[in-house]
Amino acid sequence: MFYAPTAINPSFLAAPNAIEVLAFSRYFGDFQTRFASAWTEAQQIDPALPDYEVQDINTDPAMVIGKAVSFLRLLDRGRVNAVYRSLLAQYADDTDLDAIAATRNILRLEIAPATQSAAAVMEGDAALLHRYLLSFDRGSAGSSGRYLFEVYSAWPQSNDRTAGVWDARVNGFDVHGRRGDVDVVIIGPQGAAPTSEQLALIRSTVGAAHIKPEAVSVAVIAAARIEYTVSLVLDVPNGASPELVAQDAEARVRAVSTDRILIGGEIPRDLLAGAAYGPNVLSVTDLNPVTVEPDPYSVPVLSNLSITARVR
Repeated sequence: MFYAPTAINPSFLAAPNAIEVLAFSRYFGDFQTRFASAWTEAQQIDPALPDYEVQDINTDPAMVIGKAVSFLRLLDRGRVNAVYRSLLAQYADDTDLDAIAATRNILRLEIAPATQSAAAVMEGDAALLHRYLLSFDRGSAGSSGRYLFEVYSAWPQSNDRTAGVWDARVNGFDVHGRRGDVDVVIIGPQGAAPTSEQLALIRSTVGAAHIKPEAVSVAVIAAARIEYTVSLVLDVPNGASPELVAQDAEARVRAVSTDRILIGGEIPRDLLAGAAYGPNVLSVTDLNPVTVEPDPYSVPVLSNLSITARVR
């Protein structure tokens, strides 16, 4: 069994061909070609004009002007790219993304109101984009996409992901084998267990009559935390700083472990030890090999990380 989000991940999409790859050298080359052609045309009108043979001299006035014009073309093309990106949900941010989400009758949610000393905490761009994508399944009461959309709307996620639902999953008959039962499984920021108040909020949301079909039972469940520890020993070459190498390795391991904080997430053997490899890491010894099998009701959470480095 594997975890498959309902909404697509836009980061996997290739950039549209309409977004141009900018290159100053190409624009300057176009200028030189067009300038030479225009000079030839001018000579045909006025044969007294001398041949122009200094196109490649950087200090030539015409080439200085050409560089300025080419730079302006670069800025203009960049502006066109930026405008086009702002119209695409996967590239838009801030108020551009707000405008796109509004076409689905979705507004950015406020997590915490403004105070005299701090601005309001608003739903992050990634979370808003996720809800926008989920909204295309919103019209279907009882669908996985509808439940997930309501979960992320009831408990919105901040831009730094320190607040709001971290992950959610809908388990139905194909998972648990009980007809008429739906389990909505959730987990808090960085794999923290949701509070009773947060669970109650989600229950009241997904249990609404326009969201939950009749004769269907919906349970909201906190994902079980599968805590694991990692203990690694690095061999580094003579001349490298063991402390800095260990810090870099720790950042890589934590990044990989954070990516696996998913309901139904899997930690294959040697994944975390492999993540520790990087510059100046000759070998990695895993003192506590970790394997976490995927489970639709559980989430793997790193509870302790110990990395030491020794000079070989």
